[in-house]
Amino acid sequence: MRTFRSKPKSGWTPTSNQHVARNYVLSLKAKGLLVTFLSQPDGSGMTVERLAYLHKAAGGKGEGEHAIREALKELRAAGLVTHAKEKGKGGRWQTTTLVSDTPEGLLLLLKQISPDP
Repeated sequence: MRTFRSKPKSGWTPTSNQHVARNYVLSLKAKGLLVTFLSQPDGSGMTVERLAYLHKAAGGKGEGEHAIREALKELRAAGLVTHAKEKGKGGRWQTTTLVSDTPEGLLLLLKQISPDP
């Protein structure tokens, strides 16, 4: 195999070779979902439902919500995605999805959201 890599100055998403690109335990679908999540700006409102809608609306293969949720389970099991509940404005609970390309990065995100006392 020969590989050409473009080197854009912006508009690209770096990721871990060890935990993502060369992780042969994760399905290709889970890896694709992870890269899609990592490409979103911090604080974006991307949801499973929105992602399924965007793929279908673009005329793509259009993985449905079930397939996306299955890939999400893989990413959670690999320690690359988790959900944190926190009280938002007005005392209402909200769920934030945390995503990283390494398990260590995910732990850092968790500490930022709920630092130790």
